[in-house]
Amino acid sequence: MSELIEISMIVLIAFASPIVSQKVKVPAVIIEIMAGFLLAMATGFFIESEWFNFFSTIGLIFLMFLSGLEIDFSLILRKFRNYWNVPVYVTVSLLLSLLISRYLGLNIIYGVFLANVSLGIVMPVMKEAGITDTEFGQKTLLATFLTDLITISLLSGIAVSFKPTSSPLELILPVMIVPAFVFAYYLGRYLIWHFPDFMARFFDDPMELGVRGSFAIMIIFSGLAYILGSETILGAFLAGALVSMIFRGAGKLEESLMGVGYGIFIPFFFIKTGVDIFYRISEITLYLPLVLLISGFAVKIIPSLIFAKEFRPAHLFGFGILQSSKLGLTLAGAEIAKNIGIITAGEAVGIAIWTVISALLFPTLFRLVVRA
Repeated sequence: MSELIEISMIVLIAFASPIVSQKVKVPAVIIEIMAGFLLAMATGFFIESEWFNFFSTIGLIFLMFLSGLEIDFSLILRKFRNYWNVPVYVTVSLLLSLLISRYLGLNIIYGVFLANVSLGIVMPVMKEAGITDTEFGQKTLLATFLTDLITISLLSGIAVSFKPTSSPLELILPVMIVPAFVFAYYLGRYLIWHFPDFMARFFDDPMELGVRGSFAIMIIFSGLAYILGSETILGAFLAGALVSMIFRGAGKLEESLMGVGYGIFIPFFFIKTGVDIFYRISEITLYLPLVLLISGFAVKIIPSLIFAKEFRPAHLFGFGILQSSKLGLTLAGAEIAKNIGIITAGEAVGIAIWTVISALLFPTLFRLVVRA
């Protein structure tokens, strides 16, 4: 009975979060994290709940799957040559992030956190401002896509390298997921070419064949990554990227997957993040979130000067501000780093607080700057 009460509470929070989000103009993710904190403070539930941890793990896997799904590889390939300064910006930002994390005496994985940017924040903010199709908007999107692609790859590589190994074979096995991805991609293209009627059911089918197939791909790749000794999030991300590359333009399928992920599973992960913050609050210092906030802003605003001749000052400053926004991938990375012992639980909570502040602060500043 107690588990049913707990599930009812989580479901109600997941239902109410987007409604509250629209009213207060704050990302629903932030509402879910704050609700998890308040729920733990008020009830004391969930600290040892197996079902909650299980659904939180599924939510994390789904979050990484959707992160891969959201990357528009066609935009990267189409704009990469003409927008040459965007890859330069991303590279300089990453190098600055790694240098600052080293200077501060932090683990290299902090460099990945500092460099990361949240597509889940960038896209809605730009759509709201009506600048998605402008040159400024396209360069912002391209920078975000490239950054996400690079940081998730680095995050997975660092996670694998920090795992204890007993033989060289254990270092080689995780790499095998890449040829598996290539094989699956060409198999998908083959099926689309030779069995178009069947593959068309992935887009429009009353039994939601596309959602079922995509979910199966996500679980299979996550399981394969685990078996090979890699991180399940890498498998989930590659699964999302695979679906994105094969079914790019399948708006209805993508919307359905987003609905399942953000509507059912992912809220568990963010609510658990809020619960973890409450139980680790005694380990929190203001130093780490503050240092990360300042450093995260610096590594984005300084490289944006490369666009000084193209953007007016408001857009130049706004570009760096919006690229400083963190959210899902940073929280996911902190959870992974904590689980394999790269950072402590207290550090993970500090990163979560920094993420929440950046998700609230920088989009607000961007709106003020760009509209000025």
